[in-house]
Amino acid sequence: MRETVKLGVRLMLFALVAGLLLAVVNAITEEPIARNERLKTDGARIAVIGDYDFEAVETDLTGYDAIRNVYAALDESGQTAGYVYELSSRGYGGDITLSVGIKDGAVNAVSVAGHTETKGLGTADETPFLESFAGITQADEALGVDAMSGATVSSDAVRNAVAQALSHARDVLGAQEVE
Repeated sequence: MRETVKLGVRLMLFALVAGLLLAVVNAITEEPIARNERLKTDGARIAVIGDYDFEAVETDLTGYDAIRNVYAALDESGQTAGYVYELSSRGYGGDITLSVGIKDGAVNAVSVAGHTETKGLGTADETPFLESFAGITQADEALGVDAMSGATVSSDAVRNAVAQALSHARDVLGAQEVE
């Protein structure tokens, strides 16, 4: 009986030490894990508008079929510095998902998050094509961006999505160009 009690006490002490070690490790790694989770979820948003805090915007998306989510980019004072649109538009090989950052009423940047387009035939995620949207302030201008050779359908999908983001930002959210 005495050996059973000793074994029980040892097991309890071992469990207590292991629990304390896990608590210490959790306390040390909690902040880095939270920061990495934020970077993972906000990475595409940060890529198109910069390092801001993001808040989901509840808004009417009637007539804007490509828009999936809208986020306000908030500066340190909590003021809206711009918007990030998460969109999905039908390309040649399937849906193209992208993020569009709009700041001061103009496209800041466009980033393709995913697509199933054929590689090597002019995919919609080519950098020069996406960079050509920067600074555009009107939906008509977005629709006028030159299509990529060999990827007209995919180019149209991206142009239409960017045009919807610009139209929504201006017409629904009231984003204005800086004069």
